[in-house]
Amino acid sequence: MQQTQAVATPAFEGTDEERQLAEQVFTLARFQGRFFAATAAINLRRDDLVRFIASRDGGRDPAALAAALDAALGRNRAIFSRSETDDGVVSYATTRAGTAPVPLGEDLAHSLPERFLNPPEVAPPPPPKPAPRIPDAWSQRPTFDGLLEEPEEGDLVSPAGLAALGEIAAVEAGTVAEPATTDELIAAIAAADVAAVPPAGTAAVLEGVEARPAPRPAVEQAPAIGSLPAEVLRAALAERLGRDDRFAQFGDRYYNEDLVDRYSRGDLRRIREYILEVTEPLSDDALLQDLFGRRANDPSYEAARFSINFRLSREKRDFEFVGTRDSRLWATGGLAPIGTTLRKASDLGTDFRPFLDEPAPDAPPGTSVTHTLTFFEWTYGLLPLDGSLRGFFPQPYLEDQKTAVLRFEVPQLFATFLAELRYPTANRGGYLVGFDEFYRENLAPGAVMTIDRTPNNDGQFVIRYATTAAREVRILQLDDRRNRYVFRPQTSYAQLNEDWLLAESRFPRLAGAKPLEDRERRRPEVVIGTAFERAAENVGTKSAPRYWSAPEELLPVVNIERPFTLRLLRETLESPQFPQFTADPDTPGAFFYETPASTTAARPKKRSAPQEHEDDLDLDPNLDLDTDNNEE
Repeated sequence: MQQTQAVATPAFEGTDEERQLAEQVFTLARFQGRFFAATAAINLRRDDLVRFIASRDGGRDPAALAAALDAALGRNRAIFSRSETDDGVVSYATTRAGTAPVPLGEDLAHSLPERFLNPPEVAPPPPPKPAPRIPDAWSQRPTFDGLLEEPEEGDLVSPAGLAALGEIAAVEAGTVAEPATTDELIAAIAAADVAAVPPAGTAAVLEGVEARPAPRPAVEQAPAIGSLPAEVLRAALAERLGRDDRFAQFGDRYYNEDLVDRYSRGDLRRIREYILEVTEPLSDDALLQDLFGRRANDPSYEAARFSINFRLSREKRDFEFVGTRDSRLWATGGLAPIGTTLRKASDLGTDFRPFLDEPAPDAPPGTSVTHTLTFFEWTYGLLPLDGSLRGFFPQPYLEDQKTAVLRFEVPQLFATFLAELRYPTANRGGYLVGFDEFYRENLAPGAVMTIDRTPNNDGQFVIRYATTAAREVRILQLDDRRNRYVFRPQTSYAQLNEDWLLAESRFPRLAGAKPLEDRERRRPEVVIGTAFERAAENVGTKSAPRYWSAPEELLPVVNIERPFTLRLLRETLESPQFPQFTADPDTPGAFFYETPASTTAARPKKRSAPQEHEDDLDLDPNLDLDTDNNEE
């Protein structure tokens, strides 16, 4: 039930007609200011009051009614206050409380000028307490030789300092322990300290004097956290955040799990369909700006980038991360594979397996690297991850990442293409694939090219090569229809390394050669022996050939069948496991090769045991050895 607050009506003065008129005006004022404060002024103009009362009474003279209002309200000055403007407009004011409004004075006690010009008085500080005096007799206490000195005040460590020591020690060890209280840290440090045992005679007990216990050695001041190596702090922080469920992790970035955006199944389906529509892996920037309309200058844009990367990394069945730290790309099932289809990825990984043992250069990789193209790389559109290129290209950004898609620009051709970096595993080498079209249209085996990094983007590189005048050379190529190696004329505008150029004038015996089978290609001694037969000089006879060559001459021919390095070639030639290769004693660095058939024929044939036994017997040549006939 709604309750209304009863408001008392003030007592009016004057005649009955004046009291009635004053009460009528007050009722009208209270209705008009029904939402006002109790002491707020309610202003009413006299002309408005005259028109209102005349309309209700019907036909009263306005002048007489105005005079009656002045007389009635003038008799009640405690309730109504009168004011008049310069142009003669008369107004009356009252309040809901039934009193004339009183003007409120402005309080300037707390204004800014008042506080600055008249600051409050500050009580004088209390007098200092007198310091307790130590009796002079204590300053004359005796000293005892042999007792350990007390530690200075600066050598002591507070409990907060001990806690800091425990935290820093945990960081230096590479692991951050669980939070511990100050008492636990003090107990752990005290247990680790070994009290020094004073030698005999260092402590003396005098009669009537109790010797003080030997103090513990002072704890060394802990080093500042800023002086610790960045790798130690980074590893400790990553280990601690990785164990905390409140943080989400993507690569080397962390964010509050509660602030990560959520994506519905419909959003994930839109992302997958958009990647398939573009037909190539897309970056997180493209997905956010094209699909979800996020702007790069949005203050929460970086949080949105982390959110979409973190959510897609959890959908391993539909999405695969193929990016780097600076270029985060996402692929999905159904995209066309990047690279050659002439050879399976597993076979290529097996071919590049020996490159895992290639040592890296002593100097760290710079911003560019120069590479000479081999025939094997040109045929399949590859780049090997050898010792120099393995540290040049970006490492996996995620732990379970297998591939990364990189973008290459060729300013000389105004061209851009994608290549796939396949990271090495325990039993397969790493390589880049996707250079097929670029190699066939612009380069030849033996071309020298330079790869430059792009600043602030480890997923984009620039390829440059030196150009020369047009040069037509008959270069070795593979005829897929006939499955034979042939020499075909090719016009080259790129600078070529003559040591790696497989021209007909240098290796004429390669024409018409048949590629090796896969089972033969897996054996390095067979590949090297075939290279001797195709390119080396025969210093033997036609029936017993013996080939001679140097590893530097064989290296471009060996790389026709499978990738080889000069180190691997020398190790195979010098290995005692393959006796068909022997070093030339007259020419350092050169080797001979004898085919396994000729090597076996040159060796003395070992007689079998029955033949040796028959030679030892002195048999009559006329003796009939037919056992069946003798029995008959």
